[in-house]
Amino acid sequence: MIDYRLLFRRAPTPLLVLDPGLVIVEASDAYLAATLTRREDIVGRHIFAAFPDNPDDPEADGVQAINASLQRVLRDRAPDVMPIQNYDVPQPGGGFATRYWAPLHAPLVNAHGELQYIVQRPEDVTALMVSQTAGGELGRLTEELSRRIGQAEAEILARRQLQQQQQETMQVLADSLTTAVFGCDSVGRPVLCNDAARALAGGRLDDAPAEQWPQRLHLHDPAGRPLTEAGNPLVSALRGEHVRDAEVVMRTPDAPARTFLVHARPIEGRADVLAVVAMNDVTALRRAARLKECELRTSTVLASAEPADEVLADAVQVIGSMIGWAATELWIVDEIGQVLRRAACWAADGHGWSCTDGEPLPPDGGLPARAWRSNQPLWATELGDDRTPLRAALAIPVSSGADVLGVLVCSSDTPEVPDDTRTAILTGIGAQLGGFLERRRAAGLAAELDRIRNEYASLVGHEVRTPLTKIQAYTELLLDEPDLVEDHRDMVRVVHRNVGILTVIVDKLLDVAGLRSGHLEVHRRTMDLAAVVRQAVEAARERAHRDVTIEVDTPATTLIQGDRDRLRQVVDELLNNALIWAAEHSAIAVTLRADAHAAVLSVSNTGEPIPADERDRVFDLFFRGDAVRHSGIPGSGLGLTLARAVVEQHGGSIVVSDPAEPLTVFAVRLPA
Repeated sequence: MIDYRLLFRRAPTPLLVLDPGLVIVEASDAYLAATLTRREDIVGRHIFAAFPDNPDDPEADGVQAINASLQRVLRDRAPDVMPIQNYDVPQPGGGFATRYWAPLHAPLVNAHGELQYIVQRPEDVTALMVSQTAGGELGRLTEELSRRIGQAEAEILARRQLQQQQQETMQVLADSLTTAVFGCDSVGRPVLCNDAARALAGGRLDDAPAEQWPQRLHLHDPAGRPLTEAGNPLVSALRGEHVRDAEVVMRTPDAPARTFLVHARPIEGRADVLAVVAMNDVTALRRAARLKECELRTSTVLASAEPADEVLADAVQVIGSMIGWAATELWIVDEIGQVLRRAACWAADGHGWSCTDGEPLPPDGGLPARAWRSNQPLWATELGDDRTPLRAALAIPVSSGADVLGVLVCSSDTPEVPDDTRTAILTGIGAQLGGFLERRRAAGLAAELDRIRNEYASLVGHEVRTPLTKIQAYTELLLDEPDLVEDHRDMVRVVHRNVGILTVIVDKLLDVAGLRSGHLEVHRRTMDLAAVVRQAVEAARERAHRDVTIEVDTPATTLIQGDRDRLRQVVDELLNNALIWAAEHSAIAVTLRADAHAAVLSVSNTGEPIPADERDRVFDLFFRGDAVRHSGIPGSGLGLTLARAVVEQHGGSIVVSDPAEPLTVFAVRLPA
């Protein structure tokens, strides 16, 4: 380890160290030799007690001159160069020895910028002065020394001016930044700052050490917790650490929260500034990112299949929590009463805002009603209600096309400045909510229509089936009468045959209604679908006409979990449909393929293709295309509907091929 005390004492230059009270603290060996003293005789004594003026010289003024120079150093904290001084020093045996000195006094400041020592460097020029005086050149020597001293002082002044210009230039550059920059002393008190820093802090950081910055600036971490010493970038910088991109949030009362990225680092080589802190306001960037993230998250929530009330409640919470609102609420338009009714609401923890259903809002009921009537986003920046902590709000119409279905209201507990970014993003979110409400309303209407249709089908089926059963029974009794004349018997046979047709239609109608409503279940068990397909094909061949052939391609066995009777209905309906539309002298192809996951049954035929505008409706209840109605082809519009109901009850799907393809193909996919 280096012994700095030894290095100082052995320095070849005479050096004396004084404290601010001008008491001698230390002296180099060269100084002791030049002044004919010993260290123990002068250390701890006042400089002028150790080195008084020569009492035998009435013109001696060394103490006065030296003291004046030292006082300038104490006042200006700048080096002071003196002209040559005649300052005699006491001799060990008594009396004074003549000495000429060229003194320099320099200040030493500590880490806090406080003056701690003054160093005196008295160059002994006695020999030079004596020799030059003997030659009569004392005046010239004095003039030369004065010139050199003047040059030294000019150089010192020029350096000070250059430093001052550099500091002024740096200050101008710093003031042009939008980032707040603070230069701090050893305890964190700001000693330098730019305009942005002054605007940010005002006088709140005057004489504030690093530990008080979070409290005075209301700094929090991103989670909303007050900033701790461990998370304080300035404290870390004063410990010698470099901090980059530390995110802090300023939550000043009665002002919107602001987000900053903070850089902090220690400064070396300066006594007055030991750390610098830069605070870059990224509030707008963070808000834009959160808004986009909120928009995507809201889209995900609204895509949920959960009940509408739960989805809306989740969406309102996402909007409020992700963007940083104190409260959010969704009002829905009651079209009958022409009022707004609250459908969902959310309030952040600790805000004390009651989020309960209240009375309906009439058309003149404040900000939500104004946004409803104007169909425009509206800001309210001065709510001014002592009953609520909320201070500002943004109302966004929830629209579907030109219709306003509701209003989204986002409220803040701090003053807000309206901005286009939030308004635009939340308007987009409002459109998403409007689309969701419209879809759910349409889905509800469709579900209600299906329910009514199924109830109607079931009602009609049951009401018709009873009289049909009686008619069928009576016709069978009449046909069994041996005395029935032949003409009457033919008429009874026609009635019996048509009753049978009606009974099949009614049975299908009841099956469709039961399967779609869930009242009629399928009974799944292990079965061979390939055998069912082959049996259905054999039965269909007996009904085939116009030289239509049926080609079948199935594996030997295809085992699935299914209801054998119900799946036979599916195959029969597809074959009946193919036989109706197959062209003369054509072939119907039936194929069955299976793997470990699914079985696929395809029934294809040539003939008149299904029109493109009817393709998505062929499975609808009672649907019969234009070609069927105009050509007189019998049918009820129930067969394909029944097939789809059975397939869907098995967890499968049924589709029809594109009309542009040469073949009409119905494909059924069932889980294995």
